[in-house]
This record gives sequence, structure tokens and C-alpha cells, in this order.
Amino acid sequence: MTAAASGCYAGIMAFSRERILDALARLPFIDAGELALVLGEPLATVHRALAVLLKDSLAQRVSHGTAHLPSSHRYYFTKNGIAEAADTLGYEAPSDFVRVHPVSRQWLTLLMRRMDAVASVYRLAATLSPGVDGRETWVEFHRRGRFDAVITLHNGRCFGVVRQGLALRRRSLYDRLRAIAEYNYNRRPSMVLVLAPSPWEQRLTDEFCLNADLRDCYVGVENRETLEGWERLDWISSNWVVGRRYRTLEQVVSEADAVTWFHPEAPERKRASLPDPERMVKAAPAFGLSPAEKRALDLITDHPMIPREHLARWLGVSDGRVSQITRSLTQTWGLVEQHGKRSDVRYTLSDRGIGYIARRDRAQLSTTMAAWSTDPTTDNRGRPRPLGHRILTWQRQTGHADGITWFLSELAAEARANYAGELQWSIPTARSDRAFNRGEDAIAPDAVGHLLVNALHVPFYLEHELRARHPRGVAARLRPYIRYYRSDAPRDDQPPFPTTLFVVDTEEVAETYASTASRMPTMKLPILVSSRELLSYRGMLGRSWRPLWDGERPPLALGELDAYEWDRLRRRMHRAETR
Repeated sequence: MTAAASGCYAGIMAFSRERILDALARLPFIDAGELALVLGEPLATVHRALAVLLKDSLAQRVSHGTAHLPSSHRYYFTKNGIAEAADTLGYEAPSDFVRVHPVSRQWLTLLMRRMDAVASVYRLAATLSPGVDGRETWVEFHRRGRFDAVITLHNGRCFGVVRQGLALRRRSLYDRLRAIAEYNYNRRPSMVLVLAPSPWEQRLTDEFCLNADLRDCYVGVENRETLEGWERLDWISSNWVVGRRYRTLEQVVSEADAVTWFHPEAPERKRASLPDPERMVKAAPAFGLSPAEKRALDLITDHPMIPREHLARWLGVSDGRVSQITRSLTQTWGLVEQHGKRSDVRYTLSDRGIGYIARRDRAQLSTTMAAWSTDPTTDNRGRPRPLGHRILTWQRQTGHADGITWFLSELAAEARANYAGELQWSIPTARSDRAFNRGEDAIAPDAVGHLLVNALHVPFYLEHELRARHPRGVAARLRPYIRYYRSDAPRDDQPPFPTTLFVVDTEEVAETYASTASRMPTMKLPILVSSRELLSYRGMLGRSWRPLWDGERPPLALGELDAYEWDRLRRRMHRAETR
């Protein structure tokens, strides 16, 4: 190697070392691929720089994955790395360094508690970044306030990210968005990007943004396809002129204002203690849990006191594997409580698990405890009851709650075994209510979901009905859906149209539904009914469903719904035209 080449190589390495130290100080727990795109440098260059930090014991890496993002190695400073970075970047002492950068004990604790959301923000920032020519993207996480993070591109285009986790109530999310809508334009980023947990909540949030006049707001589903899809039409926004628009991230970036710079938090931190990063990482559930365990934790969060066999069927794992997963959640990390014995084992969140999901999703801890906690307390009359209102509801309606998880878990298992199907997502009872017609009417299904079977998309509402058994009660249960299907809400909520599935106890009750619907002239709606008897015999995907719009027809399979169409003008089901 010539002297000139040697000098050039040394200069590149020196520059890369200083820059990688600065980048890792600003972006703790980022993976190599995301860091390369955010810095606008080749992946090989970033890998080499990180390898040097690992070799010198200045950085460590830890595996992390979520239910929607694959596992990857994420890098963070060691104690020696913090001291080295402080010296290299010109700080008098490490204590000054951690006061300026988010690597103090307080900041690392916050980021590790929200690590699943942090990973989504990093992946979104990497997708938004040009990734070439050293065009650097800035990512700033917020400890409090309306935004979870702000992503600023090299040209000043700025994106505030708001995330709705499973523990964050819809009302709390809307309060944050309403406050953002009231900001002056010079007090908020160019665009607001909202990450919702499902397409159902994505569309409801988009409708709220429209009614709140929150302009320059796009809502996407928090999954890998949306976070990594530069050219996918996954982001929606509505206005009063053209209605709902679907945009790609490329189009969202092109429409953003290129002159706004948003720095709402002062760089100085009042509380900034020197951390012990390696010890903190080992104690963090976000890194210790596998994606499968996090998926199980999400199901237990959505369905408190879920039976063991339902959880195993839903996850599609063996008894031995579900034992491993629940043992990790109950014994190793203490996030889940096990109730019952032998054939009636159930799982729900422990107090530590409630704290974990509340901090992960930026939900209010007291409100979350009041929903999920099994701690004993007394009511106004001194009678014993659990603290959490969702646990109390389960105690009062155990058969109803078990019927919902039975149906959804069996549907997921049958769709998976069908090799051409999948229960793509589902929403529990606690988040499934839907107000329409300007809030004058509402439906409150027991669950909302989206089934893919034989390449046919079947969005559905589930009503597991145990009480309405006679014609008068049946008619009362059907009327809210008659009003719902007469409105424009079905097209907006789950296009092209959602199907409502009523599950009853016996075939005798199912016959009551069919005969009652036949006497109601407005009942030409996409509503089907079946009984647990028939579903247990023929299966969820078998010919088990009686169409209430055509009482003379034999039972249908859900995969045969493609033979029918929803007439939005006449508000009725009819046979699809042969093509």
C-alpha cells in the first residue's frame, strides 16, 4: 500500500469512527441496516465500523424482535463506549456527554421499556431516508408530549410519529391527536404519521382526523409491510373534497413541507445518570422475550383469562411449545399469571405485565391497572371483587368470553390448516365498538376480524349470542346492524363490505334467527348465523352458515361468499354476476 493510499484509508477510518460514535450516541438500539440507511452510508462501511466498536468492547449488541418485525441485532454503548465517545466527541466528562445524548440511565430505561415501538420508529426512519451520499436523517424520541418520535430528513422534511399500542385507549389517542390539531403549523412537524395496530383502527383513526380537521396526517398499520414499503399504498388520509386517499411513503414524503424544522425538546436533560447498559439490557423483557412470546403476550392482553387450549390453538403450537412460552412469561419474566389447574388453566396479565404493556404503549398506568388487574378489592357495598373491570366482566360472563376466544382460536387454526387461509387480525370486545351516523347509532360486536380463505378476503363482525333466543329478542339484536348497513359506515370501515357472523348455542336457536329474519323485509343484509353444535361438527370453514338474506338456501361456507355481492345502492345482498 502506498503512503498516499495509507493516509487516505486512515482518514476514512478516523472519520467513520467519530461518526459512528456520534450516530450510536444519538440512536441507541438501532440495527446495522437501519443505521446505514439513516446515515446514508453503505451497509458494509457501517458493519466494519460497528465491528471495530465490538472488538474494542466499546459497544455490544442484543437480539430483538417483535410480532411484526424479524429479530435483528441492535447495538448500544458499553460503559467504556460512553467514556470513549465522550472523549472523542469533545466532552469534558462522560456525565456531560450523557446529559446531551439519550444514553443516560434514565433515557436507556425509557427506550428499553418502549423498545418495540422504538424498533418500529427506526424501521420507518430507515424507509423514509434516501440512504445514499451521506444524506443523514435525524430521529428524536420524546419522553412525553403528543409525539412518540420525530423523524427529520436531510432536507428539513419533518414527520411526527404517533403510535397506538394495545394498551392505549382510543380516547387517549384521540386526545393526543386533537391536541396536535390545535397546534399552530409552526409548532408541529410537516406531516403526522399515526401507527395503528389494525386496519380497523386505522380507518377509525383516519375518520377522527378528518372530523378533527387534522390536516397533513396519514395513518398506517404497524406491520412490516407498511414500515418497509416505499411504494405500497398503505397510508390513508381523508379530506372533505375527494374522500379517503391511499398514498405510498414516497408520495407522503413528496407532499411534506420541506422548510419546517421541529425541535420541541431542549437538548439539556436535568436528570442524567451514568448507566450500566449491559446489566440493564439483561433485565429488560423487551430483549428477553422472543417474537412468539410477545405474540402470546398480545393475545393474553387482548383476552384476559384466556384458556390454555385456546391460546395453543390460536398460536398454532403444540402443548409442549405453549408450555415453554407460558413458562417464560409466568416464571422467568413474571408478566403473566396462571389461574386454575389441570383442564381449566387460564392466563392473564400480572401487575408487572400490566406495567410492562402500559409503559410500552405510553398508556396511563392507573387506568391500565383498573382494566386488567386481578388484585382483590371491594365494591361500594363492601362485596369482594377484582380491581380490573375487564376481569370483573370475565367473572360475570365467563361462558360468553370463552365462546369468543374459542371461535377466534378455532377459526385461526382451521384457516392455518387450510394452507390458503389466515386470520389476518382480530380486535377484542374492549375495542370493537363503532359509533356511526354522527354518533347517534352504534354497534358493539364481540370481536372484529379479517379472514383470508382461498384468496377470498372476508372481513367480519362476530356476535357470540347466548341470551337472544326468542323472536322478539332476536329482532332487537338484528336492528342495530340493519341501521349500520343502511349507513355508509360498512364501506368505510371494512371495504368492500363486512359480514356479520352470529354464533348461537343450538340449531333450534339458529332456526329462530332464520325464521325471524324472513319476516323482516329489511333483512337482505350480509348476516349469517350458525350454532356451536354445527360449527363443532362441520368446522368454521365448512358449510355451517345460514345466510339470513336468503332463508331458502342451504348453509354456506365462508369461502363461498364470493358468489354474492353487496349492492351499496339498494343496501342488499344479491348473487354476483358470472364473468
